[in-house]
Amino acid sequence: MRTSRIAVTAAAVVAGLSLSACGGDDSPVNAGSASSSSSSPPAEGQTESAPAEQPEGGAGSPDEEAPDQGSAGQGSAGTGTKPERCHTDDLTITASDATIGGDETKTVAVTLLNKSGRECSIKGFAGVNLLSSEGAIPAARRDQKDDGTVLKSGEPTYFGIFYKANESGGSGVRIKGLVVTPPDEKKSVTLKWPGEPSLPVTDSPDPSVEIGPMGSVGQGQG
Repeated sequence: MRTSRIAVTAAAVVAGLSLSACGGDDSPVNAGSASSSSSSPPAEGQTESAPAEQPEGGAGSPDEEAPDQGSAGQGSAGTGTKPERCHTDDLTITASDATIGGDETKTVAVTLLNKSGRECSIKGFAGVNLLSSEGAIPAARRDQKDDGTVLKSGEPTYFGIFYKANESGGSGVRIKGLVVTPPDEKKSVTLKWPGEPSLPVTDSPDPSVEIGPMGSVGQGQG
């Protein structure tokens, strides 16, 4: 009887060990499979989202900075512009006798005063006509160069009108007025003639009236 009980007990232990071994094999396999399948989706999600954010940030930055750089360039270029030329309406134009002593050649100085409230540039020769009893007498330009000048607000420049007075004793060509057109302008001003009342009548091919460029004569200078 003792031998039978030992045999039965041994058989039961063997059977129990077999059952526990089968259950242990199933449990680790299922757990590993579940762990592997649950960890894969988060890894794939991170790989896709990271590149999607970088292109958006990279494209936005240059587009936002470009307008600021462009406007700065335009501002610096604008400060380097030259003053606009002096227009007729920018100037107060007057004329006065500027003959010195007993000079044979008489001089009238024409003053152009900048009244515009801003700087303006002026260069070259004005248009000048003397209004006379014989019609308009255009002034010829002297062979002088002018580099131009910038007039501040309230600053004047001058040019000279050079002519010979009538000393023949006759009436000569009587001067009734003076028409001045600033350089590169179409609008003229008509002034009272401040010089000698008449020019000599002459058949000489030489011009009877000449002018210098801007800045060629100062007030009271011949």
